[in-house]
Amino acid sequence: MNLYFMHSNGSQSIVKANVDDGYLIYEVLKDLKKRNPDYVSHYQRRWTDAKGWTWVDVGSHTEFYLMY
Repeated sequence: MNLYFMHSNGSQSIVKANVDDGYLIYEVLKDLKKRNPDYVSHYQRRWTDAKGWTWVDVGSHTEFYLMY
């Protein structure tokens, strides 16, 4: 599956193709550090919606990671 970053305006940009589910949080935190080195994610919450998309909340309230 591919990992995407969902911007606060609703647009998505690809982070990495062919991400293994076991490395999802690792890849999210790696991208988050590149994207905003000063941001500290105090938690990572993940869930799968009815479409089968996996969402990752890193605490920003407006931006998320998606894997599908």
